[in-house]
Amino acid sequence: MSRHRTQPAAALQGAKRVTALSPDKRIPGNVVIEINDARFASLPADIVSDFDLVTGGALSDELYERLSRAANVEAAYLVAVRMLAARPRAVNDLLRRLRDRGHNPSAAAEAVGRLESKGLLDDAEYARHFARVRLSRGAGPPRILTDLLSHGVERRLAERAIDEIVDREGFDPGEQARVLAERRLAQLDGLPPEKLQRRLLAYLSRRGYRGWEVRELVAALVRGVGRQQRGAE
Repeated sequence: MSRHRTQPAAALQGAKRVTALSPDKRIPGNVVIEINDARFASLPADIVSDFDLVTGGALSDELYERLSRAANVEAAYLVAVRMLAARPRAVNDLLRRLRDRGHNPSAAAEAVGRLESKGLLDDAEYARHFARVRLSRGAGPPRILTDLLSHGVERRLAERAIDEIVDREGFDPGEQARVLAERRLAQLDGLPPEKLQRRLLAYLSRRGYRGWEVRELVAALVRGVGRQQRGAE
């Protein structure tokens, strides 16, 4: 749970009064709000100014609820920023993770919307980054598409991003499948042809390489191994 969450409502029964407003030393530009002599939340100064808060001022229930919502949005926003600092994420994936951490769904959605408006969260850019990294690691376009869809990226956007990176990088799926198959083949030395073919096809399939071209590639490689074995006898 974030240390910037609001106080539980039960802890603030009865009259509510702002007892301190001070700069947050940990988050430049934020203001720490204390209510009834206890830390309530840390919010951006521009948001705090919208509430016209003054030290010693009383809070109505309506104003307290608005502050609580703003604090919940800020808590979700700070967690989201930390997640994005670790690695890029898709919009729906980030929303799901915030909800899984216990953040209010509407607060999480508002926090994510703020990130999008600042250009810090963009599914198109995320999809291109994801495709570039996964292609460099040997994954095939079909596998990359499946993974992007599982992260909540819209299909048409994901397909367009993959095509763009494949074209930009001059990626050749057939050649990549061959490289992967030959590398795996060297690790499966000594297997009977039928088992070798099954293993190679399963290996390539897990990486997103399927179809008749892949089956023909594997069959040709297995035949080559068979000829080498017969020649060695």
